[in-house]
Amino acid sequence: MHVIQEGLLKLAEDNNVMEMKLSELARRLNVDHLQKVKHHRDQLFKKGLLMRVENPKAVTSENLGVASTLLRIPVLGAANAGPASIYAEGSVTGYLRISDALLPKSIARSTLYALRVVGRSMNLAKIGPNKHAAEDGDYIIADGSTYIPKSNDYVVSLIDGKANLKKLIIDNANEQIALISESTDDFPPIVIHNDDSVEYLAQSKIVHVIKPPRLTDG
Repeated sequence: MHVIQEGLLKLAEDNNVMEMKLSELARRLNVDHLQKVKHHRDQLFKKGLLMRVENPKAVTSENLGVASTLLRIPVLGAANAGPASIYAEGSVTGYLRISDALLPKSIARSTLYALRVVGRSMNLAKIGPNKHAAEDGDYIIADGSTYIPKSNDYVVSLIDGKANLKKLIIDNANEQIALISESTDDFPPIVIHNDDSVEYLAQSKIVHVIKPPRLTDG
């Protein structure tokens, strides 16, 4: 991630950088051109790492509820909702700030991480308590604590080191597992037999989907 983007994310921990003047951001980041600041702020916005807040009160504890706080969840790159073709990065590329009230209380907050969704194969999924689909450009929240795979869980899988998002079906009778798409498109399942040489790991359970703001004209 570019150093200016890292600086903007750091400022965003305590400031609404989408509403700050470019001149103020440039001064605080020690950047000589306003256009550089604008470019990198726009890139973070497009990635969903910064969100525009029309009403600043929208993220106060008063409106979220007394017990609500903003979580800072690391983004560990992207994962395919389709063929497994993106290598798992494993390093933090940014942070999502979301209300603690959005997540089930039973989930440990300290082990959560996020991945950006690439592809359409889970755009009919029903993930988490709100039954959200995972569409291209969304962010999934996964529980990185020790995971025991269960049929019908939505999972982050590693297939030969490549990250993939699917619904897991464990077929003990045939000694295989299947990774199923739930999509408007026709994606065939990924089927892995116990004797296959492929390196497979159902790494984490997906517990929530974050819908970033979509850019519109005007």
